Amino acid sequence: MKLLLDTHHSRLGAERLRADGHDVVAAADDPAVASLPDEELLRFATRQQRALVTENVKDFDRIVRAWSSAGEHHAGVVFTSPRRYRRATRAYPANLVAALATLLADPPTDPTDLVHWLP
Repeated sequence: MKLLLDTHHSRLGAERLRADGHDVVAAADDPAVASLPDEELLRFATRQQRALVTENVKDFDRIVRAWSSAGEHHAGVVFTSPRRYRRATRAYPANLVAALATLLADPPTDPTDLVHWLP
């Protein structure tokens, strides 16, 4: 399973996961990707066969539902809670990295249209 971290998640998290052998990129690393509107970001992730990791539940839940109704597929969306993965704490991004590493250690067989809440 390949991941794309939305812009609000740390580039350092992507770096740490890559250091452990995972295929993870951060939207924040590429200004063109970072500036994409939400729906285009999900399209970009899907074209690259990456699940999108985001805390933007309000917008991406709406997009995923609209796509499902239209028969359009995505490569997965992993929702994170800003309360659990609070960027202004010492635990971040290590806690996000640990949770994503757990998901990546036992990924779904087919992440197509997966909507997953990261514990």
